[in-house]
Amino acid sequence: MSEELESTRRALEAAVAAASGAAELTRLLAGYQERLARAAVSEAEALTRTREAEARLKAAERQAAQLAKSLAEQRYQTEVAQWRLESVQASRWSKLGDAIHTKNPGEVARTLRAPTGKRTAPKRSDFAPTPPAIEAPPVAPVVPDTAGPAVSRAMAEGFVAPKGPLARPYLTVAAIVDRQSEALFRYEWRQVTNFGPDNWQAMLDEHRPHLLFVESVLPGPRQGNGGRWLEELAGRSRGLRDLVEECGRRGIRTMFWHSAGPISASVPMASLFDHVLATSEARAREWRAALRHDRIGILPHAVQPRVHNQLPAAGGRSGVGLLGTAVQADAPPDAGWRPLIAENATYDDVLTAYREVSMVLAGPDADARTVEELSACGTPIMQLTAPFAADEASLRQAVESIGEYLAADLECASDAHLAWRATVPVTPLLDPLLGTAGLPSVRNAATITAVTAVSGVGQLDHLLGQLQRQAHVPGQLVIVAEGLDVAVVEKAARAVHKGDVVVRDTGVPVTRGAALDRALRLADGDLVAVLDPRDLYGEHYLADLARYFAAVEAEIIGKASFYAHIPGTGATLLRQPGADHRFLPEVGGGTLLARRQTLTELGIADVSEEWDEVLMRQCRTDGIRVYSADRYSYIRLPTSTEQRLLASSELQGYIPPEPLAMI
Repeated sequence: MSEELESTRRALEAAVAAASGAAELTRLLAGYQERLARAAVSEAEALTRTREAEARLKAAERQAAQLAKSLAEQRYQTEVAQWRLESVQASRWSKLGDAIHTKNPGEVARTLRAPTGKRTAPKRSDFAPTPPAIEAPPVAPVVPDTAGPAVSRAMAEGFVAPKGPLARPYLTVAAIVDRQSEALFRYEWRQVTNFGPDNWQAMLDEHRPHLLFVESVLPGPRQGNGGRWLEELAGRSRGLRDLVEECGRRGIRTMFWHSAGPISASVPMASLFDHVLATSEARAREWRAALRHDRIGILPHAVQPRVHNQLPAAGGRSGVGLLGTAVQADAPPDAGWRPLIAENATYDDVLTAYREVSMVLAGPDADARTVEELSACGTPIMQLTAPFAADEASLRQAVESIGEYLAADLECASDAHLAWRATVPVTPLLDPLLGTAGLPSVRNAATITAVTAVSGVGQLDHLLGQLQRQAHVPGQLVIVAEGLDVAVVEKAARAVHKGDVVVRDTGVPVTRGAALDRALRLADGDLVAVLDPRDLYGEHYLADLARYFAAVEAEIIGKASFYAHIPGTGATLLRQPGADHRFLPEVGGGTLLARRQTLTELGIADVSEEWDEVLMRQCRTDGIRVYSADRYSYIRLPTSTEQRLLASSELQGYIPPEPLAMI
């Protein structure tokens, strides 16, 4: 048996090695085909714009010609009127009248003898329409971009705030915050920041905010509102005091957030507000003692998934970034390390820097808020409890340790993913604070329906075991069973799942795609998760996937890169390494979490094992955005060695699947 396993192992390694080149060629071919399609679309759009421009040019030329004709006619009519006036003034009778008026008989006689001189009447042909000459401005030549695209569209070189829906579009907040907090709250409500001490009255009249939210903004490159409120926050001017008093007269709630700086510097201004927020319970106790009231809440440092996410930066990651003054002061000069944040960097630069380094070395004095945001961006962090030792041997050992950590890709990536999972989005933290202030906080919770198709008792038991371990429990479970008693299936499902349970019998043998499509038609959640009863799902599988919907604009989220365990051989493969956190044309069918309306419109094809390929082709045809999330919390257990799986995978070793599924 061992010889057979060894033979199978060697054959599997040979197949993976032989297929790697073909897989790469296939991926390149698919990429070039996609670029060719985009080029064709761009060419068609450019041709359409050219034709539209030509039509506008012809219309403009006709309009210019008509205006030139009108101008020529006007000039002709003006010249005719001038000629008539001159003719009247030069006629003998007009001159005779002037001579008689002078009462001089000699002048009358000379006028009668003098010949009349009158110029020829103007002709219309003398006034040809001539459009005015307009010099066209110079146009810079377009430089062709011959660089091929990456695997998927990466974020821009500089940070660009993405567009997206608001969590509470009915709530308007006038905010005096820094750039970091402006990005944090940008998608939580309708945020108004373009006002200062000179125009806040007009802002209140125009936007009618429900809440005035003020932060303890500090001077520097990240200051918000153009730095117009720094004097008021320091108590050197009455502008902010007048604004708070006017908000009180208008019934606008006021809230002060002490996010940084000494408490003593903020107490005089914070005492004017209805509510004060601290970043921790310890700070809240200090504020209660300073203000002598209990209107103190807690808003810890959090992240905004729309801004702090794992979308890669253009160019990838490289180098080690230093965070904290102690680390920067003691860093080895020849290690190639650099400060993560430049001294005068804006917050847009900071958000780009988060995604550019392979790892961040954080000192004991590193800013906790920056560490939280780095973790949300998927950047590995090595947190030091003490500064470097000054001797050369200790510094060399530190350099070697960091190099070894970066070389361990699996450990480094899994640590970064666990750190991302531990970060806290700001959206749910605001709900109780707004409720305390007497403001509504109603938002879509995005309920999940899990759909599946089972064809045996073994598959049913395995599925319910995977569902029972989920940290994010779906609100509804829909099972389409083949060859099983509906009552037995429903009883077993209700013993595990406490939400809504819907069970249907196929009646006759059907394909897996047809069964899943029927289950999809019975779903009523905002999101639909397709579960394969043969695979392994980790505890955080649904929780992680659902969180990505708050970070990216996609209709379908799944995994293009995931682990697969080959039964019998003990080999574990990683499918499509490097395909994490990208918009891709294909993800695995057993990893889908999609918006119900989109998936219902697409439908699931009536085929057995390749229904996901058909679905992904339809997504590409219809322009549906598909996002490939992380590789964790899911293990595929194929019933056979599939060529499609082998052709795009790397052998990870002969390890059991359960530890990987638990990440």
